[in-house]
Amino acid sequence: MKTQTQPSYSFGTLVFRPRIRQYFANDLIITIVCIAGLAVAGIDGMFMGNILLWASLAIALCLIYRFLYLRSMRFVITDEQFIYEHGVFQRTRDFMELYRVVDFREESSFLQQLFGLKTIHIYSGDRSTPRLDMVGMDKSSNLVPFIRERVSANRKRNGIYEITNR
Repeated sequence: MKTQTQPSYSFGTLVFRPRIRQYFANDLIITIVCIAGLAVAGIDGMFMGNILLWASLAIALCLIYRFLYLRSMRFVITDEQFIYEHGVFQRTRDFMELYRVVDFREESSFLQQLFGLKTIHIYSGDRSTPRLDMVGMDKSSNLVPFIRERVSANRKRNGIYEITNR
């Protein structure tokens, strides 16, 4: 009879999605330009109005896709893995073992600061996913300690210790 080793801890599964405000932090200026282009293209007798209309519609389609892509993002943190799900027409799931995480960084662009958001960069020794960005997280959320606790528990469970040469 074969037994599987189960983790001696259970943190549960956490699921995070980028906030909708991240869309505006990314694309506020181009959205305003697109709306202005659509409004100006509707004026009768506007020079090159048709070209402006079609260009604005093309930009609007790109903006809609970017919005849908942002809404499709999902960050799942289990007891042992970090899973990043994304994609509109083709869904992709990237897996990162928590014991491979080596560092974190938080940053906020100017517009992210205005909207109360931040990006958390997670660095790992994983070959396929050496860096994972959690965009659009609330600035007030304190996620790094939660992830760090899980990383530490996984390293202890797998007998992995960091040795540095300074």
